[in-house]
Order: sequence, then C-alpha cells, then structure tokens
Amino acid sequence: MPRIVMICLAALLLVSCGRSNEREATVSLRANAPAPDIIPAPPPPAIESSTGTIYGDKANALFSQQHNLTVTMPHDSVAARFEKARDACLKDKALECTLTSASLTVNTTVGAELQVGLPHDKVAVYEKLLLNRLPQDGNGKVEITSRSTTTQNETQSYADIDRQLAQAVAYRDSLETLAKRANLTVDEVIKIHTELQQAQQAVETAQASKRESDTKIVLESMTISLEERMVPAVPASPFAEFWKNASDVLAAGTADMLLRVVSALPWLPLILIVLVLVRRFFRSTRVSGSLRLRETELG
Repeated sequence: MPRIVMICLAALLLVSCGRSNEREATVSLRANAPAPDIIPAPPPPAIESSTGTIYGDKANALFSQQHNLTVTMPHDSVAARFEKARDACLKDKALECTLTSASLTVNTTVGAELQVGLPHDKVAVYEKLLLNRLPQDGNGKVEITSRSTTTQNETQSYADIDRQLAQAVAYRDSLETLAKRANLTVDEVIKIHTELQQAQQAVETAQASKRESDTKIVLESMTISLEERMVPAVPASPFAEFWKNASDVLAAGTADMLLRVVSALPWLPLILIVLVLVRRFFRSTRVSGSLRLRETELG
C-alpha cells in the first residue's frame, strides 16, 4: 500500500514538472519571437496643381486678383486709346494678354471698357501702355482717376475642383470597364451607356471648371474704363443771364396765352349766338319803345 501511494506521488510530480517546462518554453519562445512590423496609416493624398503647388502648404497658397482702373482723358483720344489698347492685347505676343471683352460707346459722351487677362509681371507694362501719349491727346491730361485691386484665396476651391475631376474620371473609367464585360443583357447595356453619358458630361463640366480656375490663377483679370474729361461750363454774364430769363418769361407768357385762346375756341359759336340774341332783344325793345312813343304823340 505505501508503495502504491509513493508511485502515484512520483507520477504526479513528473506530470507537473513537464507542464511547467512546457509553459516556460512557450513563454521563452514568445519572448524571443520577432515583433511584427507596424504599418503606419498612409498619409492623405496630396493633390498637386499644374504649377506643382501642394495644397495644405500655406506658403504655396493660390490667389486670384482682379484689378479695376478708370483712365480719364480728352474727348478726342478715348476711341484712339481704346483701339490701341485692344490691338496691343490681341497682337503683342510679348504681353501674353487675353482679351475677354471690349466695348466702345459713343453718345453725347464717349466711353470705352476693356477686360483682359495678364500675367502678374505684365500688369504694370500694360498699365504704362494705357498712359502713353497719343496725338489725339493734344495738351490734355491723361491720368488714372481710380484704382482698386481685389485678391481672393483660391486654394481650397482649386483642390475641390481637382478632387471632383478625379472622382468623375474614375467613375467614367469604371463604367467603361463594366461596359466591356461579356454576356451583358440589353437592359444592362442601355443602363450602363446612359450612366456613361452622364459621367462623361460630369467629366467635361469638371474640366471646364478646372480650365477656368487655372486661368484665374495664372492670369490676373484687369478691367479698364476709359472716360473723357468733362469740361466745366463757362459761367454766363449777368446781361446774358437777364436776356435768357426775359426770353424764357416771354415764351412762357405767350405759350400760356395761346393755350387760353385754343381752350376758348370751342366756346366761340355759343358766344356768337348769345351776342346775336342779345342784340335782337335790345333791337326789339327799342322798336317797341319807339312805337309806343309815337302812339302817345298821336293820341
């Protein structure tokens, strides 16, 4: 009996030792195993413009500028200066100028307006060209009478347009890939091509917006108003002012009298009838009075 108890205790000790060794080995293996690589999350994609500007970088923010100028000059030189400025923008390749609109108005006064797009370093050059003397200026003064510049940050707007264009192109490309699959039913083909047309329109709209945004950033908009200088009126002498006022009063009185005469014309026939009746009445009264007088004398 004691032997059996001793054998059981020895077996239990061997099993417990084996398990403890197994646990130690497992822990040691785990401790010595190389740590798994930690893959960092990818950074958000940086959208680059055509000039290499990375959005989010404040030092490379994109801006658009709008310049407004009013140039005043003699009457005779407005049309000539307008034609010179317009032709310079259209023909002078060194200016890199884009003409957006041009208009000349000739009424009692002459005025013109041009809207052009210029690179930043050409704005001052074009402004100097506007102020160059012309033969039509004579001794008149040519000057800028008003100026304003508006600057707008286009960085976020440009990034949004690029993102919209990328999404539209990706969606269109996926539809084109889907349309090439075999075993498509007629309904599926119709639906895919309808959706593909809408996706292509979205791409073209985004491309137009991108072109417009590129132009606003690359070229600065410049609106020029050409106006003639108004010559102040010479004050009239007191004698001339008297005759002018007298003639005005005479003309007003004559007009008032004529108006009264014209207004009375419809009443003339009635007035004549009344006068005739009154005359007849008095005549009849006079005749009857004379007859009574004779009868009294004869009697």
